[in-house]
Amino acid sequence: MKEVYVIVPVKRSAGTIAAAVLTLVLAVIFLLLTCVMPAALLIGIIFAVIWYFLTFRSYKEYEYSYFDGELHFARVMNKSRRKQLGSYSMEDVVLIAPSGDRSVYRYENDNQVKVKDYSSRQKEHSIYCAVIQQAGNTTLIKFEPDSDYLDAVEVKYKQKVTRRSEQ
Repeated sequence: MKEVYVIVPVKRSAGTIAAAVLTLVLAVIFLLLTCVMPAALLIGIIFAVIWYFLTFRSYKEYEYSYFDGELHFARVMNKSRRKQLGSYSMEDVVLIAPSGDRSVYRYENDNQVKVKDYSSRQKEHSIYCAVIQQAGNTTLIKFEPDSDYLDAVEVKYKQKVTRRSEQ
């Protein structure tokens, strides 16, 4: 049995990009003002540090893995810090299906179901939903598996996986 990994980088939001540009502009302005007002140097350095963190230290990606009947989800920040988001047995998984499919429609529109989004939020990627029931609680996890990932799950749990129909 082999372990299957999928790593998906998360697209930065427009707000984060706008904040980075704004802090860069403010840093440059305040650093140029140090000629006139020496106190502006400290403010310029603060804006430069904020710009650095918004630009270079806010890289996020999600990692999905499947091995021997276990689904694992993790978040990786800046390619160095990894946080385990959840680990689920396939016995607790009700189904894995494409988002918007009629088999998950009931769960997507139910207010009692807890939704966790581990997708990149890019429109061109196929988003799947994993419906998990543990101790009476239902969780819907949105993620982006590739075909190798789905193939590995289907080896033992084919009845729980619905594939996107190829058009």
